[in-house]
Amino acid sequence: MPQGPAKGKLAKKNIINQQDPNSTTKKIEVIFKIENQKPIAILQVNVEAQPYVIDQTFRFYHPEMTFLKKSIRLPPLHALSGLTVQSLNAELQINVRCSDFNIICETKKMALNEPQDVFLKVACGPCPEVKKFFVIVYMDPWLAVPIQIWQFYIHSLQKIDVSCVVGELTQLSLVLRGTQTVRKVAAYSSSPEELQPTPSDVFLLPPHEVKDLHISVRPQKEGDRCLYLNVVDVDFRQLVASWLICLSCKQPTISKAFEISIPVGERRGSTKRISYTNPYPNKRMFSLRTNRPDLLQYKEDSFELEGGETYHIGLRFAPGQNPGVEEILILINDQAEKNEATYCVQITYQ
Repeated sequence: MPQGPAKGKLAKKNIINQQDPNSTTKKIEVIFKIENQKPIAILQVNVEAQPYVIDQTFRFYHPEMTFLKKSIRLPPLHALSGLTVQSLNAELQINVRCSDFNIICETKKMALNEPQDVFLKVACGPCPEVKKFFVIVYMDPWLAVPIQIWQFYIHSLQKIDVSCVVGELTQLSLVLRGTQTVRKVAAYSSSPEELQPTPSDVFLLPPHEVKDLHISVRPQKEGDRCLYLNVVDVDFRQLVASWLICLSCKQPTISKAFEISIPVGERRGSTKRISYTNPYPNKRMFSLRTNRPDLLQYKEDSFELEGGETYHIGLRFAPGQNPGVEEILILINDQAEKNEATYCVQITYQ
């Protein structure tokens, strides 16, 4: 029987072939007998495996050697194809089955108008393992007609926790282990603006050796979030190593705050100047950063001041297309890219 949604309403492009190319058609004999156990008819059933028709694909990234626990809510019943009209007082019984028997997959009996969740518990393997499986959702008691088929990819990654400050540069090293043979690899970041690996180009990874992979983290907004770093064999397009970089980023201390207004639709934007005085008695070099490079550009990205000297920072704000309020941070860092001062500019486009 084809394992797809009832009445086959999905497009054929969602079909995923799970059939083993070496498998053969199964033949099953059904024997019909009378009271004295003598056969009166023999029916031969040819069973051919059919590909799944995928309704949704889920991809999760999770730390290696841990359990992934997820609760996924089913779409509203009226959005699911192939369902029959049921009594309003009837209880809704959803059944789920997983293609991997080592994965815990279950649901709870709920009232008809209550939301229905599917619970998963998956044991993640070592990095860079990718676990693939299917979850099939039924509503009939015979588990004959699927109403949803979900495909899952679980990526096991090495987890790195990083505490950082918006606009500051945080550097750390990761251990990259060689495989059985020499490989040409390259490192790729999910957010190149905030996470840059070194070396940034293709490099050789010797077999059975340990190589340091340096990364630079410069977050542009506060809060907790995760970035991904993958090392890929460029010749064979194989994943060699993966890291889950978990950022806990806090806002820098605001030294001064400004408010400006910019007319909407002004083509050339607006230019302003603010002053900064070197608080040290000796000469220092400073660099300028911002959390909104799309809205703010500096006349000069760095400047050098004698002790106690004052410098006027030239600012150019991008023109606004729609009315609203934006908050921009002007980050003044030292030579080590540690924050010396932070100015907050609130722009009102009107």
